[in-house]
This record gives sequence, structure tokens and C-alpha cells, in this order.
Amino acid sequence: QKTHIFERLGLPKTPLLLAPLAGVSDHPFRRTCSANGADLTYVEMISATAMLYESRRTFEMLKRHESEGVLGVQITGPSADQVGRAVAILDKMNFDTVDINMGCPVKKVVKTGCGSGILRDPERVYQTVKAAVESTAMPVTAKFRLGWDKASRNAVEVAQAIEAGGAAWMTIHGRTRADDYGVPVDLDGIREVKASVTIPVFGNGNIFQKSDADHMLAVTKVDGLMISRGALGNPWLFDEIRTGENDIALDDWEETLLQHLDWQMSEYGAEALSAAVCMRKHLLWYAKGWNGVKVFREAVNNAASLHDARAMVLEFTRGLRERGVTHRSSIVQGESDSRFAWDPKYDMDRQLDRGVGDDAMETLQVSEMV
Repeated sequence: QKTHIFERLGLPKTPLLLAPLAGVSDHPFRRTCSANGADLTYVEMISATAMLYESRRTFEMLKRHESEGVLGVQITGPSADQVGRAVAILDKMNFDTVDINMGCPVKKVVKTGCGSGILRDPERVYQTVKAAVESTAMPVTAKFRLGWDKASRNAVEVAQAIEAGGAAWMTIHGRTRADDYGVPVDLDGIREVKASVTIPVFGNGNIFQKSDADHMLAVTKVDGLMISRGALGNPWLFDEIRTGENDIALDDWEETLLQHLDWQMSEYGAEALSAAVCMRKHLLWYAKGWNGVKVFREAVNNAASLHDARAMVLEFTRGLRERGVTHRSSIVQGESDSRFAWDPKYDMDRQLDRGVGDDAMETLQVSEMV
């Protein structure tokens, strides 16, 4: 069964998935990660309610580029009925799989009963998955957490409800809803979930380098991995996990950034301020691991167009070459003693909780990002 579902989608034996990331997972970013080893990518999380109300912005987020390979869509909703009806709409679109989000910890999502708000009701988990499966021919999957909090960890019960509902696989993030990203991922909890079901299980959480991936696979015996924050500014992580190669040459770094920018220009236009603001966060993430990036970061934060941003990248790489820099420093993320410990995904969730909207990261200033 495991081999069959992966083969059906053209996935390898141990797939590496790019998680749906709010405000990030547009097709230029997805294509950048796919070009560097991601086997399956997702559009960012979609609200079932917004779909049923025919939100124009929501349908714009569902845009797929003709060059994309295996592509999934993630949905969340306050009831099994809404999720089922929204999945029926998605079934008529050009996606390969649909994932139900049962893990998003953001308060404004949870308070409507969406995201991790469902974890306290395993029966609703079952009914939601069942409704989705009955509404589509696509493989239905679910992503969830270990529980609402430490006092109510029920991941095994939720996992079994997901399987009973007919899911093709599941992804477990190794924290509870109450845990922030400073809490270590509980690999034992992921292993317990893996041992409790017969469908494939993907592990997720704190995968920033090959050693993190290898350790999670060895300890938990999961069937694949979903990468989230680790891919921000580091789309090469997927290839690194497979090959062990993390020595990013300046030429390769520049080529990847310029390709990402070109795809952004093709989609949004070279002169649009909104597109430049959206790209700022990516360039700031890409800047991790290079010496002397302060001036570049400050310049990027004032980029008025993608054309300007492209010129800034070329100027930055020219300066690095003049100083004899040829490779990026090794990046270590998520560790308190690291100078790269700033956590972009946590900051996105913090901004969402502040209530400034899904595009909150686009308005962040450098002072908040470094």
C-alpha cells in the first residue's frame, strides 16, 4: 500500500515534501524548491470557508504553474461538511493530492475550530477525513500535532482516526499546539504515531540540515519527511538531505536567487512594489550564511521593485567575489547558541497572532528580521 501510493504520484521511496507555508508558498518558491530536490510541494493553506464564499484572493492562491510537478493543496475548515464541500471544488482543479491541516497553532485560526482546534475532538477528525475522501478521487492526507497541550496528548488516537477516515498518509509535527518553536521536537511521540498505524507517516519539525533528517528517520522510522522552516532561504536543503552536500558555491547561490527573481517577475511584473515587498523576506532569508550582509539587508528592505532587487543581488555577489568569497558559510538554525537562530516561521505565526493578516511578513522591517 505504501509503495502503491508513492508510485501513483511518482514519488521516490522516501519522499521529501515542502510544507505549505503561509505567505511564502507561491509557485516561484515552490518551483525553486522543486528544482533543488523537493518531491512534492503544496500551495499555502486554504480556508474551506473562504472557498465556499468564493473568495477571489483564495482562488488566486490556488494558481498552478504549467511547469510544476507533483502539487498538493492544503485546506482547513471548521466542520467536516465545509471541508467536504470545499474538497469537492478542489477535485475539479489541477491538483494531485489534498491535505487537511489539523496542526496550525495560530490563535485566529484555532478560535474558529480550524487548524489544531480539531485535535480535541478525534471523532470530528474522523468525520472530516471521511468527508474529504468521499469528495475526491485524489489521495487525502492530514497534518497534525501531538495534541492540544502536554495534558491532552492524543496523537495516537488522532492518527488512528485519520487512518480510519481513509487517509492515504499523514504528517505529524513533533510538538503540541501549546509548544512554541523553542520546545524540542519529540521524536518519541512521532515514533509512537508511526507504530500505531499502517499507512505511511511523514515526520515534521526542526529539520534544518541532513543530520536532523537522518536522526528523525533513524529514531522514528517514518516513511518520509516534510520540510518547513528549514527551506526558507535554503531550498538546497532537499538535495543536501539526499547527497550530504551543503557547500553552496556563490555561483550556484546567485543562479538560484536570480532564477527565483525571474520567476517572480514573470508572475508579478518587474516593477510592482507589492511583488518587491513580498520578495524582501526571501532575500533576507537567502542572506543567511554570508559575511558582510548588513548593507545588503538594509538595501533589500528598501527595494521598490523586483528589478531593483535583482540589481542588489548582482551588486552583493560582485562585492563578495571582489573579497574572494566563493562559498556560503554553513548554516545552523534553531539552536540558541547560533547566530542564525532567528526563526522566520515562528515570527510569521507571531505576526498572525498580532492580527495583521496573512501577509504580515511582507511588512516586517529589517530590525524585526535580524
